[in-house]
Amino acid sequence: MRIFALELDNELKGIEDRKRYIEDLIGRLPQPDLVVLPELALCSYMASQEIWQYADDRGRDTAEWAVSVARRYDTYIGVGYLDKEEGDYYNRYMIAGTDGVCGSVSKSEGESAVFKRGDFGCIIDTPFGKVVVGICFDSRRKHLYDEIRDEEISLILFPHGCPADPKQPDKEHEENDRRCMLYVDAFDVPVVYANCTGRLEHMPGKMGAMMAKLGFRMNGMSKIYSHDMTPIMSDVPEAVGADVSVSPKRRVKDIKFYGEDILPGNRIFKRFILKPDTEAGIRMYEESIRRDKQS
Repeated sequence: MRIFALELDNELKGIEDRKRYIEDLIGRLPQPDLVVLPELALCSYMASQEIWQYADDRGRDTAEWAVSVARRYDTYIGVGYLDKEEGDYYNRYMIAGTDGVCGSVSKSEGESAVFKRGDFGCIIDTPFGKVVVGICFDSRRKHLYDEIRDEEISLILFPHGCPADPKQPDKEHEENDRRCMLYVDAFDVPVVYANCTGRLEHMPGKMGAMMAKLGFRMNGMSKIYSHDMTPIMSDVPEAVGADVSVSPKRRVKDIKFYGEDILPGNRIFKRFILKPDTEAGIRMYEESIRRDKQS
């Protein structure tokens, strides 16, 4: 299967402009079978409620566009988008092909001030097997692994809008490689990591302030991981391509987790920054949604 991950410029705004931008890139790819776009590809990654202006209505516009692109280029496409359903906002990812939409999933542990959180599924059934989609932070979490550990799967997608310190690229590479290869080794299926590039916009809370102070940005580093792959060269700088073997397989080894996370992390950061930020964000989200429903 010829898979391409597109590393999109996050600073380009506007749904229609981004659609044209994405279609231009896809049109220049050499015979793709699957194009994997990053988290929130259609609206760009934003970690504040400002993103709400770009929400789709139960995925209708995204589905129409994704299927039309899939038919035009005879490919499958995985696309991240913001969705609104029954008054709540969801960070979602859809896979579509020439025959229509295969399915979509929602990010379980989305940015708490911006998206509805919950225990959502992560598997999309496609003609080439079950595809696991771990949207950004979900890819690190044990709940994703627990859902798929006994499933027969063909492919794993990790679409991201992931900021990191640009002054420590080796650390970012190492963490990405470790996390993705743990899944490759456990399931013996390809893993596609697709991230965007660009500055990190406003993010509320202590974590946002800390990232801004350190100059965090989206650094790309998209990559396709597999034990059996042939790289595909193209004249599209934003594209990472590979020819990989895709077939249903069951887990061949276990993955060790550190509590609920696949990486050890910093306990002090998790306890005193991440946890209170998440709790404050949930309160902010619920208050905003309550006001919206009352207005």
